Amino acid sequence: MLTVSLAVSLIPKLGKAQYDYMFTQYMWNEVVINPAYTGSRDAVSVVGLYRNQWVGMKGAPTTKSITAHSPIFKDRVGLGISYIKDEIGINSTDYLNLSYSYRIRFASSNLSFGLSTALALIKEFYSRAETTDPNDSQFLQDSPRSNMPNAGFGVYYYTDRYYLGFSIPRLIKNQIDPKDNFSVVNKFDYKYMHYFFTAGTYFNITDGLKFQPSAMFKVVNAAPMELDLTGQLVIKDTFWVGAGWRSGDAVSFLATIYVTPQLRVGYSYDYTLTELSKYSHGTHEICFGYDFSLKSKKIVSPRIF
Repeated sequence: MLTVSLAVSLIPKLGKAQYDYMFTQYMWNEVVINPAYTGSRDAVSVVGLYRNQWVGMKGAPTTKSITAHSPIFKDRVGLGISYIKDEIGINSTDYLNLSYSYRIRFASSNLSFGLSTALALIKEFYSRAETTDPNDSQFLQDSPRSNMPNAGFGVYYYTDRYYLGFSIPRLIKNQIDPKDNFSVVNKFDYKYMHYFFTAGTYFNITDGLKFQPSAMFKVVNAAPMELDLTGQLVIKDTFWVGAGWRSGDAVSFLATIYVTPQLRVGYSYDYTLTELSKYSHGTHEICFGYDFSLKSKKIVSPRIF
């Protein structure tokens, strides 16, 4: 079986540190892909997420994240911080992100602009790669841990009934060159940027029952466009249950429960539609979130977005 470690180790001569992590439950944690989302929940919002992708395959991606963000200055400004640890094959990356948003309030809607700065700590374990030549000098030495800067930009428009978002989470392409003494290359080039478009709304079906569809559209130069479509039933603002589809990749099942109006716990399972289904046991994702009220009045109704 061709493992992910081998596949990654044989990708081009220039070691890449630009693997883009993905989340099935992105709608609960959009701040990791759009800094303009920062502070939009009108609470101190803390979200943790663990994703174990393609279970059973050696070197398959795993992602852990923890984020916190809040509005300040009369809800005009949002500040946030996030830590993400992403591993795939021989590559291990730790991201520390700071995000800022500025919100313009209208009569019944809000428009936010966001910026983020990030520091990526990247290490590539070439010695772990499975190669046909165990004496290949390129794979005998691991790279040193390298510090790489990055930045992101986003726009987020939302009302009580729907939202629209656009973002470029990373404006800089970070690379490690194993053939040049593991030198670091930081390149600003639109050809390597990933463009995210998100949208969501909800419809009242009956008293106590809503339908909440959401979508994420990702575009990158010289690669197939990727579309995520998700639909969830919201039962008495307490239980979320639904399914999703990712173009050319997977179908998913999602479930979330609000233990209290402030605390939620979610789970999703992805079944891949590609040839990897022969070797993996699907993808598991666990998410939790807690909203700390900024006002004396307690949170009595969970946020849909």
